[in-house]
Amino acid sequence: MSATLTDRPRRTRLVAVPAALWYGFGLWQAALGYAADAAAAPLLIWVAYAAACLAGIVGSAMLALAPSHASRTFAISLVCAAAYFGWVFAFGAPAGEDYGIGAVVIAVTGALTWASRRL
Repeated sequence: MSATLTDRPRRTRLVAVPAALWYGFGLWQAALGYAADAAAAPLLIWVAYAAACLAGIVGSAMLALAPSHASRTFAISLVCAAAYFGWVFAFGAPAGEDYGIGAVVIAVTGALTWASRRL
């Protein structure tokens, strides 16, 4: 028997919907950042940013449908986000708020990776 969205615990949907919006906003920010100043970072770094957001969106959908499989996707998002922020902090010109944003993104993605294993 296949599982449907209504078979999943409500708490997974309560986490998955805001998480999808969070990562969707991140993808929008990636597109705006690239459009504003593509030369600010190598293309691979922009791809890592977008991949982190896309993996987060997919992970959020998986969290709603198959929570046990979402942790791998969130882990991919975590690695990509760490690569992006690692480059920004090591080689870019981070603004003061970048440190806080990077910490929050890594913390939220880490928490979702951890939580998706337990839901």
